Amino acid sequence: MAKTFPHTLSATEQLDAVALVPEALYHAPKDGRKYELIRGELIVSPAGLKHEQIGADLLFLIRSFLLQCPIGKVFGSSAGYQLAENIVLSPDVSFVRTERLPGGEVPETFGQFAPDLAVEIVSPHDSPALTEAKVQLYLEHGAQLVWVINPKLKQATVYRADGTTGVVESNGALDGERVLPGFTCRLMDLL
Repeated sequence: MAKTFPHTLSATEQLDAVALVPEALYHAPKDGRKYELIRGELIVSPAGLKHEQIGADLLFLIRSFLLQCPIGKVFGSSAGYQLAENIVLSPDVSFVRTERLPGGEVPETFGQFAPDLAVEIVSPHDSPALTEAKVQLYLEHGAQLVWVINPKLKQATVYRADGTTGVVESNGALDGERVLPGFTCRLMDLL
């Protein structure tokens, strides 16, 4: 049974409890940080303005595309996916095809599945090992496409479920491939 937090707990008490119960991440403090759980370890990440701007711009572009081609739903960085009992990830942007949503409806809490597309935007504090671990977790649990956008390097790395990868330079374009067929976005428009 999931634990819930009364609003009287301090942020520290909430975080202590969150580390024990994945479902409790849904009730983590709303303090401008992102909370994820990887094999029982609580990962707390601050988000800078550049990071959030890139995510918001990409979310807008995908949402605009979906208005013309309604094949699924796009979500921002607060959306969480419980990939396993002790793994909850919140990609910066994610997309799920309608047929993969339970009953075609968006769940009230975490998705109990991996998104079709997960986007991670690299911040100055992110370690390459953690980013790579997240990519592998998305793919192992059913994501079809993962984009890792690195503003500092002005490039994105594309990971596919079939094991292939590619690099998109700033003058190139992100392509939705089979996940978001017809969607493209110039990387420089995000950076």
